[in-house]
Amino acid sequence: KRLAEIFGITISVAGSLLLVALLTYSPEDPNFIFPDNKEIKNILGFHGSFISDLFFQSTGLISYLFSLTLLITGINIFRTKEFFLIIENIFHTIIYSIFGTLFLSQFYSSAFTLYINGNGGFVGNYFNQTFLGSFILINETIFYYILIFLILVFFLISINFKPFKFYENFKKLFTIF
Repeated sequence: KRLAEIFGITISVAGSLLLVALLTYSPEDPNFIFPDNKEIKNILGFHGSFISDLFFQSTGLISYLFSLTLLITGINIFRTKEFFLIIENIFHTIIYSIFGTLFLSQFYSSAFTLYINGNGGFVGNYFNQTFLGSFILINETIFYYILIFLILVFFLISINFKPFKFYENFKKLFTIF
């Protein structure tokens, strides 16, 4: 049980650090594409700048959801003491990352801070150039909402969201107030 708790804390800390690195990302920071001896604006220094740039250039803005998934998965592993949660949640994370990068590269491709690969990253650009991008062009309005729905559903599954438990906790909180 202690090993599961340590593993859960480690996953949560990794998710928290990734979230901090992503939130303090600056495109002017040195990274593996633009190595300069400049002042680093990222709170985690060069390592935070490098990791956040790697995540943003590969999967784009979906990186925020990935860091939240790691954070909440670590908390769930700590609470339930189940190691299998990480495998299950990473599987669902891969699925919503595919849909999310495709969505962002198809509908919101231009970005001001992610100017190299756009909001969907190079993974989204790749999926957009396959048959999936052509498939979306059949009816963009319908696929816009389908992709949002799929991203949301798989994200909630990846964080082990239980709607009935949420409703019960909300009801308890409402009775307190």
